[in-house]
Amino acid sequence: MKKILCVCLLAAAATGAAAGETSGYGISSWAGWKPGQISRAECPELRSVPLILKWDSLESAPGRYAFDEELGKPLKAAHADGLYVTLMIWVGPACPEWIYEKGVPLVITDRKVNALGEKTEGQKRYPYYLHPEYKSRFMGLIDAFGKYVTALPPELRERIVFVQCAEGSTGDGQPYKGDPLDQKYAISNEVWNDFRRDAWQNYRKAVPGIPILVNSDANDTVESQWLLENMDVIALKQGMFSHGYIVSDNGERLAKHQALEAEAKKRGKPVLTRGEMDGELFVMGWSKRNVPQALYWSGIFATHCRLDIWNVPREALMDKANWPACAFFNKYAGQKDPTNAPAAFCALRDGLDASDFVRFPVVKFGGQPGEKKDAERYVRIAKAYAAYGARMEDPQKAVGGGMLNRKSSGPNDAGWDMLPGNYSRFLTQIDPGSGDVGLWNIDETIYGRFGRAFEHQSGKKQMRFQLDAGFNAKKAKVTVTYLDKGTGYWSIGLLGKDGATRIQNKNSGAWKTQTVTFSGISDLVLKYESGDDTIFHLIEVDRID
Repeated sequence: MKKILCVCLLAAAATGAAAGETSGYGISSWAGWKPGQISRAECPELRSVPLILKWDSLESAPGRYAFDEELGKPLKAAHADGLYVTLMIWVGPACPEWIYEKGVPLVITDRKVNALGEKTEGQKRYPYYLHPEYKSRFMGLIDAFGKYVTALPPELRERIVFVQCAEGSTGDGQPYKGDPLDQKYAISNEVWNDFRRDAWQNYRKAVPGIPILVNSDANDTVESQWLLENMDVIALKQGMFSHGYIVSDNGERLAKHQALEAEAKKRGKPVLTRGEMDGELFVMGWSKRNVPQALYWSGIFATHCRLDIWNVPREALMDKANWPACAFFNKYAGQKDPTNAPAAFCALRDGLDASDFVRFPVVKFGGQPGEKKDAERYVRIAKAYAAYGARMEDPQKAVGGGMLNRKSSGPNDAGWDMLPGNYSRFLTQIDPGSGDVGLWNIDETIYGRFGRAFEHQSGKKQMRFQLDAGFNAKKAKVTVTYLDKGTGYWSIGLLGKDGATRIQNKNSGAWKTQTVTFSGISDLVLKYESGDDTIFHLIEVDRID
């Protein structure tokens, strides 16, 4: 009965009925939390905290566990502060030394730099995971952890949003960081995924009723199918939806995730996702130049990709300049069912997808279909939109994968399989670009990274938007965020109906909002009326009924 109740609560949260404050969905800190590190008083938008437990601290000697100290105390502190928790046990590089004394081979890798490109001597020592003694001890740890969690008082156990299964290299999907110096300890993807699925199964048995989250980056069709058939909640780490918006190949990633989400929906199973923004925020050129703007658009992008929990570095969470990004993410976290979602949004942008050879033909922009590494093609595309603010400040970083993309020294506005249009949920622009132009790098405010604008001289004078049919609000508040530049007139109304609200800009140079209430809302229209063109950032629809 407890298992059924927990699954029902998670299903409600995943569809929006109990999202945000009551479920722990939304903003979470990173990386690892201890009492006193950050509180809701220091960041009101904080919803959950990650407890990263390490095997060498949990089991300092065989069978001698320290769950009360390492898990019980911080769990009680989080509960007292009204916070939810997510759990993960690091094993691989954090396994106790006695493991090697039991005969498990020590594996040394050639790792020289960390994910941020910094030189490091850390995380080069790993156990050989396939050794029988290691497997036995690892599965025994999971069993002991499960017994402790199951015996927790209900008010503490219910604070746990999920348990992430970390099978090897911290929470990543691979066994090692770097390659083993001794190749006899190399593990093929097929064999490693067999090991991972065994660990998932054991965690599922050990903590029934609590979602087991796995790293999706390493999953193939077999792993996805296993999750659909064996898990009550499909819980996934989606790393590349959370490391900023300047990431290639996210079109393919998102399509793959949406297909899995659709299949889970057919089976009546909710999907829960998390991702993390790490220290790159303060290290990489594209983000550190304007952290509030980088975090704001990364949060909107993560929301578009349907992320439920976003881990953000503590330093960023404690800066009030970043709270608007957190508030936006929290508003939509977990809202996946338009029939009961409280709001919808469309954040306006134009994405320059270099893999689109219809929009950007070879004859004009160069390159060849499938050839991702032609940096000159990206440069030509951005140059064609330079008058609208597009830039390629580090094109060589645009031609690689996500881990290279995020090392860009500045904005790269063209990318390979970059999402080509707006970021949105439940509110879609009809035929974007037909009545507007895209803009890039408008100003240094959080809103000014992207936008869309009228261009009346070229006949682009109308933007139309359609609400998801399931949203079906009898009465709703529509809020438009726009740049008050010039003295032009524009209007907002319902498509095909009279009574539009007319607005004149006052040329203050500030971003402002205009709010209008409508009954029977379906399709919206922003219309150029006269004078200077207007730049727009965001349209939100908040349900009133």
